[in-house]
Amino acid sequence: MARVKTYPDDLRDRLVAEAFERLRHEHPDTVSLRELAASCGTSTNAIYSIFGGKDELINQVCREARAEFAGPHYRLALEEPSLAVLAQSGTLYRSWAHANPALYRLIFNAGSTTGRSVLNDEWFHPIRLLLQRLIDHGVLRPHDTREMALSLWASTHGFVLLEMDVWPPGIFDTDRLYEAHLRNSIGTLLDPEALHA
Repeated sequence: MARVKTYPDDLRDRLVAEAFERLRHEHPDTVSLRELAASCGTSTNAIYSIFGGKDELINQVCREARAEFAGPHYRLALEEPSLAVLAQSGTLYRSWAHANPALYRLIFNAGSTTGRSVLNDEWFHPIRLLLQRLIDHGVLRPHDTREMALSLWASTHGFVLLEMDVWPPGIFDTDRLYEAHLRNSIGTLLDPEALHA
């Protein structure tokens, strides 16, 4: 009877961490399982034994990436609600995308067989928390927070992808343009009474 090969207890975490770092900037198709395994002192057999294959390893990386992406937004949602905090959330969004361009694209498409973005309410939970607090404090007009969050996400996601994939470098001052984008997006949500408070 063949012996079942065992692996160090921490190998799963090390493989995920190594894949995470590679996928920050590399497309999954260019990531070599052989090289990834070798960098962790193991073989590709370990990846297949632990994860069942490359797809599940990538899915695990996506779960970790979504948690890293969302964490700062959850912390912001607990701060004193203000327009500055809402703008900071938008800045964090863009900064993470720029620091992790391949992961940013990947986390919106992982698990999709059609290439379309995978969306569910977990994406919008932290921003909905912040929006609800801003409404409760009379800063924003009462509105459906899911609809509001989807609208903000659509415009911000679109800006970031245009900046990363479409606009030639240097064609715009994108930092200044993004600040204007945030002002314009937030301005449409303001409660007019808050401006005179």
